[in-house]
Amino acid sequence: MILYLQVDCSEYKSLQTRRPIYCERLYQPFCGSDGKTYNNKCSFCKAVLRSRGALHMKQAGAC
Repeated sequence: MILYLQVDCSEYKSLQTRRPIYCERLYQPFCGSDGKTYNNKCSFCKAVLRSRGALHMKQAGAC
């Protein structure tokens, strides 16, 4: 059984409908369930929204 960590992306959901989401160039990596390292919470949450919730966080930090 694989356990995934929850990340609250609700602050980005409201932005998605109005305009594109632009993320800061801040490096605080998130490892996604797809095996990809995302630069920060914002870029991870953008990917979660694109995947319609199929993507989850595997671990904090790089994959």
